Amino acid sequence: MVRPHSFDGMLDKARTTLDDAMNDANSAVATLAGHARGGERIEVVNFSVEEASVREAVELLDRWKSVALSLVKELDRATEEADLQHRRLFNEKVGLENASLLSRTLARGPMKPEAIIADLDAVLAASAELDLLFKQARPVFSRCFHDCELQLEGVIERRRKLDFDIEEMQRRADGLAERLMYQRRNRPSSRHADLQSELEADYRALLAEQDDIRRQEQELQSRRTVRQRLIDIYEGLAVALNGQIAAVGAMAAKLTIDIEQRIALLKALATEAEPASTTVSRTAAVESLIQAFEANVLAGHDLAARKAHVDAVFKRRLEPHLLPVATDLRGVTEEAQPEG
Repeated sequence: MVRPHSFDGMLDKARTTLDDAMNDANSAVATLAGHARGGERIEVVNFSVEEASVREAVELLDRWKSVALSLVKELDRATEEADLQHRRLFNEKVGLENASLLSRTLARGPMKPEAIIADLDAVLAASAELDLLFKQARPVFSRCFHDCELQLEGVIERRRKLDFDIEEMQRRADGLAERLMYQRRNRPSSRHADLQSELEADYRALLAEQDDIRRQEQELQSRRTVRQRLIDIYEGLAVALNGQIAAVGAMAAKLTIDIEQRIALLKALATEAEPASTTVSRTAAVESLIQAFEANVLAGHDLAARKAHVDAVFKRRLEPHLLPVATDLRGVTEEAQPEG
């Protein structure tokens, strides 16, 4: 069973990783914000720096999600063990249906209610701290995502304007090409020297204008390429932030139900323990959770069904999906053999 200090290392890692993830997300959004303004000189964008900043932020977001996910699952396993120990107070055979490690541990005999309460208090204390981390993370990631989306919209709008400018430049180039073709086809003979000289000057002016249009179009295309590359960077960060918000939401929803389960179990154990042993010192965060539970008239109602629902959502959104296993691989192999 868990000891009161067993989650300290995981919580420290979660706090540190979350701080790093929030700082890097804020920094990446702030850095990109400079390129979302219309007056920014787009040619000075250092893409290696921008991409490295976003890549590091995304990696830290994934790392925080992985640490928090492990902690949520570890707390759930500890609660499951406490629940088994509680049920064994009334039936020592509960949980001994198979030869798993947990069953062999339980086979040593049921724990006393006071010991289960002590371990459950440790789980609840860690749950309260993790709950605070989720409440700290969600508004930060939501604000970063909102800012990133607004900046992305600005960059997309400026790229769209460049698209229109490029189209307009191409129309001018097409019109100029037709005029040049007309002059080539209708050049006067050498007998009309004065007219030929005048038309040659016009022709050279058209060629110079064509070169200028090509230069402007190349500049616009270059600026569009830079904007598109910025859009790609923005979209990668926005997707990571949006995924992080969804993950925190799913983990927080599960943790909320799990906390309710732990408090309900704690109260059930209190009726089995010695009255003197139920008076324990708890953190303000834990006391706040217990008070909220007691104030909620629906707390504990239909708990098993609600927990099954959030666990299903949690697994679907955050745990890897396994590929379906073929029921008869030998039959499939034999069918795939070529005839003859």
